[in-house]
Amino acid sequence: MSHRETPSLISTVFSFGLVMVFTVFMTFTSVRTYVLYGNYTGLTDHFNTIGVIFFIFWLAVATLLLRQLHSLLRLSPTNFALVYAALMVAVVLPSMGFGGYFIPFIAGVFYYATPENNWSDLLWPHIPSWAAPRDLEAIRQLFEGTDATSPIPWGLWAGPLLWWGLFMLAFFFVSVALISLVHHQWSRQERLVYPLAVVPNMLLQSLENPANSILKSKLLWCGFFIAWIFPTANMLDQIFDIEIIHNFGIPGGRIEIRQFGLSYATNTDLLVVGLSYLVNLNVLFSVWFFHLIIAAEGALLNWLGITVALPAQPHAPANVLLAHQQIGSLLCIVGISLWMSRDFLRGQWRHIIEGSAKHNSPISPRFAASLGLAGFLYMSGFLYMSGLGLIWSIVFLLLALLIFFGIARLLAQTGIGRLRAPVSVPPILTNIFGTAPFGAQGLSAMGLSMVWTADLQLFLMGTLAHAFKVCEPARLNISGRKLVFFLTGAMLVGLITTIVCYIWLGYRHGLIHGYVWYFVMAPQYHWSWVANSINNPNPAEPMAAFFLAIGAALTGLLSLAQYRFAGWPLHPVGLAIALTNTVAIDWFGIFLAWLVKLVALRYGGIHLYRLLLPFFIGLILGTCVGVGSASLVYAFYYY
Repeated sequence: MSHRETPSLISTVFSFGLVMVFTVFMTFTSVRTYVLYGNYTGLTDHFNTIGVIFFIFWLAVATLLLRQLHSLLRLSPTNFALVYAALMVAVVLPSMGFGGYFIPFIAGVFYYATPENNWSDLLWPHIPSWAAPRDLEAIRQLFEGTDATSPIPWGLWAGPLLWWGLFMLAFFFVSVALISLVHHQWSRQERLVYPLAVVPNMLLQSLENPANSILKSKLLWCGFFIAWIFPTANMLDQIFDIEIIHNFGIPGGRIEIRQFGLSYATNTDLLVVGLSYLVNLNVLFSVWFFHLIIAAEGALLNWLGITVALPAQPHAPANVLLAHQQIGSLLCIVGISLWMSRDFLRGQWRHIIEGSAKHNSPISPRFAASLGLAGFLYMSGFLYMSGLGLIWSIVFLLLALLIFFGIARLLAQTGIGRLRAPVSVPPILTNIFGTAPFGAQGLSAMGLSMVWTADLQLFLMGTLAHAFKVCEPARLNISGRKLVFFLTGAMLVGLITTIVCYIWLGYRHGLIHGYVWYFVMAPQYHWSWVANSINNPNPAEPMAAFFLAIGAALTGLLSLAQYRFAGWPLHPVGLAIALTNTVAIDWFGIFLAWLVKLVALRYGGIHLYRLLLPFFIGLILGTCVGVGSASLVYAFYYY
């Protein structure tokens, strides 16, 4: 090894060490906050990846300030991008993407069983012993806590943790493979915007050219302070009870049209406003416009009495039919995307078969395909062993992956930080095909699968798409091997830290004293749907399939209009997410950003848009730093 290469190697090792430290710290902070503080923080819950932006912001600032002191402290842009990419994997694991549901789900089916719900007869016989522990006293201690001298029964958990850990690793491999294979098509051929990658890219450019760093903009720091003050004031309010937030909070209300049963929230989240400013106008317009229209469609359907006799669906809007309309739209978007990519995908297939060294993917197509195939086989086998029939296991997995893939694509187009799927995966199949093909065993297997297919607000495909985008520039010269090494390291360390922290803190403090949604409500909410589906089986619902077809047809027509008519204002993306609860919460902030951007471009052109850009970047950074700092206080102030 030459003298010239040694600093680079040392810097890479140092960067990987930073990834390990940040991963453990971010994961531990998130888990501790939810178990001990017991409230939502947002640090690791959504695609806005507040925790990642918090860490890389301070990393960039420290690098710029300390770069003159020692070469090791002069973190290269290449290694900065790798740190960001790895943290985008780690951020998925502690809460919404896996950890917040995993332990409570597999243990909650036993802890929350009562004579009234009869889960012991309906569900317990169908839960495989390898997938969940069966010691009721040990599970009670997990939820209620024990004294510090009581040993933690790690051996009881070893088997389920191993199989589920391998499942998440397989899911990671499939996600890496799919996103790697389509990345060049999305980023270079279709030129998707990737709004969530704008801030990390600007921090990256600040390290490459400190003299022109966006962090020198006074307008950025103005937006930063305005956004930072809200989570900071809220934190001071909660800890010291001084009610600062009531003086500084942005009011939110509702617009109600009671004659038609319509209600629209008008919350304003400055992070949403900042991110939305980076999105194309037609996409922004479509999101808020279709939210208003589809909500009115739901009110009209209720007024006309067009309903179906189906149980409440996990994570679906009040009108189940509209959930299927959105799924139809999403699947149509995926189909159109794959059709548009057909020539590129043929080329990728040739790379896989021939093993050509020349390719445009972040990772070798052949290696990506190998990872994806191995992961797919394990996931299919896991579903089959948990109780789904072999064919249904493959159908279930393919449907889930299509939905993950579609949301990841929409995320790259919209940048909506709290984007989510219109409904969880299991009810789609039971509504379209009925419950009879699955039986109690298959429905219980679907209940276990809700660990990873229920509340789809954060998952690996979405974060990996942005990790690859930031690592993309040729000037960074990031090899696929090094990228996979960093991503896999973060995945393994984050997964282990997440599981260990939940079990350790659960036995020491009791999960039921923590965040109510994760540890109390969610297990009962999801397993109640399974038990109800077993107790009250439903036949295939033709109306669900009909509305799914309506969503697909409308999306196809909008896509055709967008292709045929220049300047067509409506993008089909709005149809796919119109009634998700996160859009219902954030649509007004999206509307405000659309209005500001529209006025800026119309009256000041691209010059005024760019002039205002640092202010909105400041809103993003200020919110992330404020929420991140508050989360640290919540995590370590209590107990």
